[in-house]
Amino acid sequence: MKLKAFLSISGLLSVLVAGGCVVEETAANDDDGTSASSGSAGEGGTAPIDPNQNTDGDCMTDVQEIELGTDPNAVDSDGDGISDCDEIACVSDPTDIGEKCYACGWRHDDPHTIAPNGVAIGSVMNDINLTDQCGDEVSVWDFHGQYFILYMTAAW
Repeated sequence: MKLKAFLSISGLLSVLVAGGCVVEETAANDDDGTSASSGSAGEGGTAPIDPNQNTDGDCMTDVQEIELGTDPNAVDSDGDGISDCDEIACVSDPTDIGEKCYACGWRHDDPHTIAPNGVAIGSVMNDINLTDQCGDEVSVWDFHGQYFILYMTAAW
């Protein structure tokens, strides 16, 4: 599998990360149309990067962060107040500011491929949100692939 991520350094330099191991530097054009580049590259325009480098000091290397789409320079890529590592541990998307870890520790397991298909026994029900004992609104589809007993009551 080959990963390609393009980064811009001061708008002058494009950096290509391929396979998480090599950085290729290619010059970008200035406003006047001339080529500009900074830094030095190894033979063939490539320079090895340290696969253990961890710029932001969290639980992931920069290479792992690039592969996941998180910011290797920020402990909390989406700025929601929860570190990328904590969000990964609770199966929350560390790049989505709208998705946070549930206080009770529920996982975000909705595969986003479920579709309701009726109301008969064995049918897939509509996704509904329920309030859990920690006060979070929890999507029922986040329990996909797991077994839980739901105790529900209704009063009129």
